[in-house]
Amino acid sequence: MRYTIDEVVDEFADHIYRAAYAYLGSGAEAQDVVSDVLMKYFSVCETLQINSKEHLKAWLLRTAINKCKDIVKSPRWKRTSELTDVHKAEFGWSERKLDVQRALDTLDEKYRAVICLYYYEEYKTEEIAQILGLPKGTVVSRLDRARKQLRIMLADYGEEMIV
Repeated sequence: MRYTIDEVVDEFADHIYRAAYAYLGSGAEAQDVVSDVLMKYFSVCETLQINSKEHLKAWLLRTAINKCKDIVKSPRWKRTSELTDVHKAEFGWSERKLDVQRALDTLDEKYRAVICLYYYEEYKTEEIAQILGLPKGTVVSRLDRARKQLRIMLADYGEEMIV
């Protein structure tokens, strides 16, 4: 099943962006990931055997997560300075949102990926396991560990920030 450029962009670009942003914490990098993933899809779409929109979304998100992993491992990422919290606040970020993003940024990438897919993209653990190519038990364990870490980091918010 082949989709037009407009269909794929309209339907999935925001999902790819949110996943990449949650993973990387940088809007510019997330936009680059969206472009790279869409270009990759259209360069290989003839050879892919995509049989539903959900399957396509899963393929795009898995490709985006893999791209994010590559970016985080690159020497360029280590040299690039992050957008400071002051600048994020200028764009209307609340202190709470800044704290959540800081906490997510400190998580190991394997935990950040499952949190992003579970909470931002609302996938079930079975679907996350398929997207990331992991056993379901591993996804459940990573979600549990990530939640525990986030609870500790966001403890100042008390009951209002239950993860």
